[in-house]
Order: sequence, then C-alpha cells, then structure tokens
Amino acid sequence: MSATHHPFAGYRLLHGDALACLRDLPDECVQCIVTSPPYYGLRDYGVDGQIGLESTPDLFIARLVEVFREAHRVLRRDGTCWVNMGDSYGRGERVDNVNDNKRGARSNIGHVALTAACAYGHGPREYLRPKNLIGIPWSLAFALQADGWWLRSDIIWHKPNPLPESVTDRPTKSHEYVFLLAKSDRYFYDAEAIKEIAVGGTPGNTTHKGQTAFENGAPYMRTKAGLTEMVAFARHNKRSVWTIAVEAFSDAHFATFPTKLVEPCILAGTSERGCCVQCGAPWTRIVKRSVDFQSGSGRSGIEPNGKYAGSIQAESGEYDIRLGPVVTTETLGWNPSCSCSAPAAPCAVLDPFNGAGTTGLVALRLGRSYIGIELNAEYVAMSERRIREDAPLFRQGGQG
Repeated sequence: MSATHHPFAGYRLLHGDALACLRDLPDECVQCIVTSPPYYGLRDYGVDGQIGLESTPDLFIARLVEVFREAHRVLRRDGTCWVNMGDSYGRGERVDNVNDNKRGARSNIGHVALTAACAYGHGPREYLRPKNLIGIPWSLAFALQADGWWLRSDIIWHKPNPLPESVTDRPTKSHEYVFLLAKSDRYFYDAEAIKEIAVGGTPGNTTHKGQTAFENGAPYMRTKAGLTEMVAFARHNKRSVWTIAVEAFSDAHFATFPTKLVEPCILAGTSERGCCVQCGAPWTRIVKRSVDFQSGSGRSGIEPNGKYAGSIQAESGEYDIRLGPVVTTETLGWNPSCSCSAPAAPCAVLDPFNGAGTTGLVALRLGRSYIGIELNAEYVAMSERRIREDAPLFRQGGQG
C-alpha cells in the first residue's frame, strides 16, 4: 500500500547520540515512532556512548527511559510509539562487569530515570544467578509506563524461522515483543489499514473450509449442497500475535528487524492520506460498514419471513444455524481532523535507533517521511545506500 498522492516523501539521517539528536528536534514534530533499541549485553558495536553494555540491566533500562522521555516530547500528542525488544540472560556474576567508561556507558544516570526504571516492583538488580532470564522487555515496558507513557498492547513477534540454539535444557527462543505505546489515551490508529483475513479464522468453523478470497473486500464464490452464491469477504482486527519470518541481510548490521514487522506499525500509526501541512493533524479514513449474514460467527440472522438470512440449505434440508453476521467495510475517502483547510503532506516517522535503516526503508515505500538517528557512522552510510538502491529517484534528504 502506498500513498500515491504524495509525489515525494523526504528523509533525514542524523549521525549522533540518540538523546542529543532528539534534543535538537522540535516539539511534536513526528506522528509515529518505530524502533528497535540495542538489546542488553548481546553485542558490542564498537562505538563510544553506545547503549546495551551497561553494568546492570537497570542502568540499561534507565538509559532507554531517558531517551524515550525525549522521544515522548517530539511525538505528537495523538501519535504512537512501537518498540521492539528482545530478552537477555544473566551470566552469574555482575551481569556485565566490564568498566562502564571503557564500554562507553554513562556513569551519571539521572536519579529520576533510574527510579522509573525500577518502578516495576523491586530495586536495582546488580547481580543475577547463572542462566536467569532477565525479563528486559517487560522491565522496559513497565519503566516507560511509570515514566508517563500509555502502554496499550504487547505484540508477540513469532518467528517461524528462529536462529538455532545449542541449549538442551529450555525451548529455543522463537519470539520477541513489540510494545505499542501512546502519548495520551486518545491517539491516531488506523485499524482498517492492517485488518486481517477472517476466512477460516475460527477453529471448527466448517463453513469457511476450502474457501479462497482474492483481495480485501472482494466477494468470492461459495458452493455447498449444490447451491452457489457470492459471499462478501470479511476481515477482522489485527491480532496481537504476528508470525513474521526473520529476513536475511548480508551487510554488516546483525540486528535488523524484518520489513514485514515494521509495515503494520507504520500503516496503523500514520495516515495513508497524510497530515495537515499547517498543524500536523492526520487525515482520518471515512469507512462504510455493512452487515451481512453469510458466514459463520456463532449467531444466526433471521429474515422477516422466518428464514435464516443468507444461509445455505444443507443436504439434510435444514438450514445451517452456524451461519451468522459478517461485517464488511469499505473506505469511501478521507477527512482532515483539523479545521486548517490546508493540504496534506506525508506523515513523519522517527527511529531514534536507525541501525541499518529498515524503518526508513518501509516508511519511504509507504509514502511517509522519515527521520533516522544513528550513532555508528558506518550504519548511517549503510542506510543511505539501502534507501538509494531501493528508490534511486530520491534526490532529497540525506545525512544531517
């Protein structure tokens, strides 16, 4: 899906520390944040000031809270923040006993940030016994919640092709978390943009077996007991478990997340039509809802003549009482959510931990604008190259 009405979606790649670069951005200048911060204790990227090699998990969480507090400022009040985070294991001694200064970690973490990081129920954990799962994702989620974010959803990223592990005393890890955070209790979320196919989605629902839908909203043919009819194709809200394969990436960055994981975050978190060029308010979708009685939902619809609405007569001559209401939707257009009477421009997406630039790649493909922040100069150059190779007609944007 692309916003074809936008002739160009620009981008900026900022080279520097995430916290410092965020402080240079104006208030409420982006509509959506999609990011995957460095995981705790897993990799040394060889750059002074990097996040992920702090001496304790709580110092790591505290540094992220500090970064996301500044991200909270630059996010619009009606914006969303999507954070992918994996977990780590303790190694017995101090979780990372390498000198903080040598690894580039900060020694002057603010007391407020550290307090927020420990607000999920216990004090700082300076030591962990061997093989303990630390619980980094939820520790971060609760710390951000304590620092003022609205924690709206925990999404399971299920990996059907996880990396093999040599462990023999626990299951192989095949999932990570994506947390949906918001700046307020009311925010832009385009549920229609990421709805899923409902056909065959209900266990035991034999009315759906063997049916194929061609595209969202399109009808398809259904045959049963010698009767053929056109059936409206239904979709349901996006579920909280996303099965997405890990994508291979041959360049130097090892922690890229797949484009298919980023795509629904941007589609739901930004308006396809764009945002007001004057105030930044997103345009909202005009949706028509239709209710039909052609597919199983557990309830039957009764027509005035006493027959089941839209039902199919089974071989026994009785109507299938499993047939029930199906809600289909159709996008009729878009409305501005402000009274500025100004045209629309691409919504801005931010990734304060740009890495290899996957968020930017997806944002630009979808017709959004993009701001990426990256500490490692090699990854900034890599992102620039990926964007240029993916869309060579881009002639704006570039490094900041």
